[in-house]
Amino acid sequence: MHSSSSNLLQALLTNPDFVAWANGGRPEDDVKWNNWAADDLEKLETIAIARELLESFQVANTNISNEHITNKVSQALNTAKRIESEQNLRRISPLRNLNFTVWNVAATLVTLLGLGLAIFGIYKNKHSETGLNSNVAKVEDADAFTKVINKDRAVKYVRLSDGSAIVLHKNSSISFPKQFTGPVREVFLTGDAFFEITKNPDQPFFVYANELVAKVHGTSFSIKAGQSESKVIVAVKTGKVSVFSKNDSKAEQYKKDKGLQAFLLTPNQQATFERSQFKLSRLALSSPILLNIPIENQDFTYSETPVKDIFSALEKAYGIHIQYNVETMSECSVTATLGDEPLENKLKWICTILEAEYAINDDQITIKGSPCK
Repeated sequence: MHSSSSNLLQALLTNPDFVAWANGGRPEDDVKWNNWAADDLEKLETIAIARELLESFQVANTNISNEHITNKVSQALNTAKRIESEQNLRRISPLRNLNFTVWNVAATLVTLLGLGLAIFGIYKNKHSETGLNSNVAKVEDADAFTKVINKDRAVKYVRLSDGSAIVLHKNSSISFPKQFTGPVREVFLTGDAFFEITKNPDQPFFVYANELVAKVHGTSFSIKAGQSESKVIVAVKTGKVSVFSKNDSKAEQYKKDKGLQAFLLTPNQQATFERSQFKLSRLALSSPILLNIPIENQDFTYSETPVKDIFSALEKAYGIHIQYNVETMSECSVTATLGDEPLENKLKWICTILEAEYAINDDQITIKGSPCK
């Protein structure tokens, strides 16, 4: 191809608007770029090559600055031009039979550059704090983080330091800090889970699931994010959830600005993220059932309900065991609407009504109370 095509490729790769669109962060710009290319074969080919090259950068997954990547891309393209010029001067080259063009060389160099950035990213992630562009559920600091894996149970209860509750599906894992000390709360999911997040507008909560990020202040929702799945799905039960791609050009803004919302979901709405295309779509639901686990369709509303029935429902919903004196509390009942509050908040309300006490030890809860009259 001509040098004009090479210049066009370089212009696209260093254009923030194009990069954001090509990475799936701006589906609203589809018309803009399709009209720009129109029936121009050179532009269409250049866009295709640029998108393919940008995919090679995704494996890097680091906090490398845009300026650094831009410089490296420019170096690769300039090297490709130089090689082509030298070949044209020599006219005869051992590589001639391979029909190398500036595009072959550029693609090779940039692909190798992507691998180099990936290696650099792995090294950098091991020596830096987990951030917006970190690998999901890959936490190197074992002292600061906890990782819980549910290998064989239908669901497993996970309690976070802020009281938030996670119901972890079978063959799934969740990584999280032992204490939330910074301006945000962040957890890293691999697989499927249901979340009940403690409300705290001053400390937004982020779930990283493959290439998708969910931002919440306090709500309940499900996420389906298997590593081998082509999609990441979020279904909201109560409250609001804002979702975006971690490659979105505004990703850092969404993280820093507590009030800034991305792709907003409300109760009984579902977002589907196409991982290969970096595209989000919204769907209205009749019910927010995504993982087919009991907690998704329970509203935890009770009217003079015997505690044995309440405790049984909580056991099924959270995958826990509740130990209590059945004979002593056989006459106890509860009238309350517990809603989407995390499990520990539900226990506080129940025990306040019953004038009882509770203790949590991993996934077993012990409740001690007096007889009800």
